[in-house]
Amino acid sequence: MTAAQRGIRARQRLFLIFTAVLVLAYARQLAGAPTAGQDFRAFFAAATVAAQGGDPYDWAALNRTEQALYNAPGHLGPGDPRYYDFLPYPEGPWLALALQPLTGLDWRAVYPIFAALMLLAIATGSWLILGRLGWRSSRRRMTVAAATLSPIAFINILQGQVSALVFLGFAAAWYLTARGKPVAGGLALTLVWIKPNLGLALPVVIALLEPKSARRLLISFAAGSVVAFGAAALALPGVLTHWPNEILSHWRAVQGPQPDIASVHSFYYPALTGPLKTIALVLVVLAGCGYALWALRRVRRPLASGLTLLLLWFALLPYVHSFDAIVLLPVLAFLLEPDLSGWADPVAEVALWAFAIVPFAYFVGWHLGFFTGFTAIPVALLLLAWHRRVVLPRPAVIPQARAA
Repeated sequence: MTAAQRGIRARQRLFLIFTAVLVLAYARQLAGAPTAGQDFRAFFAAATVAAQGGDPYDWAALNRTEQALYNAPGHLGPGDPRYYDFLPYPEGPWLALALQPLTGLDWRAVYPIFAALMLLAIATGSWLILGRLGWRSSRRRMTVAAATLSPIAFINILQGQVSALVFLGFAAAWYLTARGKPVAGGLALTLVWIKPNLGLALPVVIALLEPKSARRLLISFAAGSVVAFGAAALALPGVLTHWPNEILSHWRAVQGPQPDIASVHSFYYPALTGPLKTIALVLVVLAGCGYALWALRRVRRPLASGLTLLLLWFALLPYVHSFDAIVLLPVLAFLLEPDLSGWADPVAEVALWAFAIVPFAYFVGWHLGFFTGFTAIPVALLLLAWHRRVVLPRPAVIPQARAA
């Protein structure tokens, strides 16, 4: 073993130790944070409204329910750090329907169950993706543990988010399709409708990753989507059509300084005002689309093409947060490679460490002027590493994964 290899091995051990020690910080934060489960509470309130026969996309009804659940019992008012500010519910109606049976319980009893299920979704999705990329069992176990204990996973739990379900649906769909079961894969992929802003491109990503099964996958996804929307329309009569309006209303409501944006737009968008914001956003997206077309022409192999689209989709989305970055695990795992030889690439290693450290900056209150989207930094580093390692080289040197 050379000196360079010994150094890489030492840094790998240090990374695992660092990740394990983070559990202490997580426990302290969860125990003392008055905003723990903030997004989950909006989901739970929406489920409560639906259980009472109301419309979870009606802001007035949702606000009354949130006040009754979270502020009225403790007589909390604005200025109290425990006060729960109104949060709308932009997610798909299926989440509210799934939580309905639990609305008879106190939300504080449901939140730990919900958090445990999201951690299980992250662990399961990580295992499936690493298996598809050809990682051996011993390294898969360690990497799954590191992913489940990562700051991105923790932020999902702290906020009470459901990006883990989108990640699980993507991972299961890819794994099943690669194993000759595209119909099951397409049905699993319907989970992306829970957060369409994050998951809408994932059917196309998997179609690029597994082109031989793309047609059956997409037909199954379409059929599963029809069934899912039909079930939601029957379960919540007259409500489903309000969901698109809610998404647009939510987008208009966050046009001010929006914290923790994890895409490249975080570097400029919050600093602009008026029409200049929209103009700059359109120009950056157009430039990104131009780069995507150029990059996809260079990386013709399915694995590289699909993951290139996944990375660029995330990087160019105007509205993604730190917790959504869990979907980038296959991109990072591809760069590190099953034998971990990717650690020799300094940009890839710096991106990995950045994902393990930088996202905390926002949650401890840091800001650099208008800039609070610190997770955009590791995303940008990942883009740079991908450009150097995958897009620029000749297609022949890009490795192909083998199914484990």
